[in-house]
Amino acid sequence: MYAVAVLDKEALAGFRLEHPWLEFPEKVREVSLFFDDNGSPARLTAVETGVDGVDCPANTNTFSTETVLALIRFAPHGTPMTWESPDEARVWRILERLPTSDEMVLVDETVDACRRVLLDEAYELLRQMAVNAYQGLATAARSQAESERLGKAAQSVPANLDDVTEATKPLFLEVDLWRLVAVVRDEASMPVDSEMPMTPALEDLDRLIGDPGETEGASDALIQTLFDLSPVAFSISTIGKNSSRYVRVNKAYLELVGKTWEEIRGHEMVSSGLAIGNEARERRLTMLDQEGGYSGERAEIRNAKGEIVPILISARRLKLAGELYDFEVITDASQS
Repeated sequence: MYAVAVLDKEALAGFRLEHPWLEFPEKVREVSLFFDDNGSPARLTAVETGVDGVDCPANTNTFSTETVLALIRFAPHGTPMTWESPDEARVWRILERLPTSDEMVLVDETVDACRRVLLDEAYELLRQMAVNAYQGLATAARSQAESERLGKAAQSVPANLDDVTEATKPLFLEVDLWRLVAVVRDEASMPVDSEMPMTPALEDLDRLIGDPGETEGASDALIQTLFDLSPVAFSISTIGKNSSRYVRVNKAYLELVGKTWEEIRGHEMVSSGLAIGNEARERRLTMLDQEGGYSGERAEIRNAKGEIVPILISARRLKLAGELYDFEVITDASQS
């Protein structure tokens, strides 16, 4: 899913007024800027009025680098929306149901075989998306040479997941699919039992729990004890709407939801049945994406009995061991 900033006719009028030196074409009446889970610009599309008065896609490749950067800076003036490719959503659902040796009483070879079937299915979806994207671009190309280049690119998309390498990365980057192809490729290359780092570095845990200056000299054991014995529920997860998986929780969190760590370890938060996927959660994720955190948000969580528990939740997005994680502090609000 992407966060989208739509600059309509009125917003673009303001853009042209503030950037007269760019001579932004008057025929362009709408621009959409797509941002990924980390808030980075991923795609730009535009609509223009054609010679016959009918709207048609604009060739954004003609925009100068200075114009594109100015549009990105101007994005907050647009109308915020969201967009999700149905095919990308299917790929994420496949990734979420990948089996692990903890979940299946099977020999490792069988688990690997099951995972590979699902990963090949996910890649086939991505391969077809890339081919379709290149064919669409070739049809809309403004020159014969560009059309031929794009047609050759469509034919060059690797037929199999094993053929995906760093050398083929540009093929997927051009159609904005590499971020997802790389996830599928990495899942296929990692051992079935590989996990996210479970114990961040000491300096990262210092930042997570409090002011590094206040905890300077504390041992890993002390920090671990504070984490585990706190009466407040803590949760650390990977980021993203469709890829937020449990990395670490404390005893208070397990008591709140009535689950054991073995039951939720590595599971996607919404599909686990605990986190509730709704507009409020999407809004909180957006705040993490755009502002890096939030405080005292009212929310709900579902416990092991299926009961809805009202909570207060504060969260921060942290960089631990070179990766981004969401750290949540949760308070049971059912008694207040």
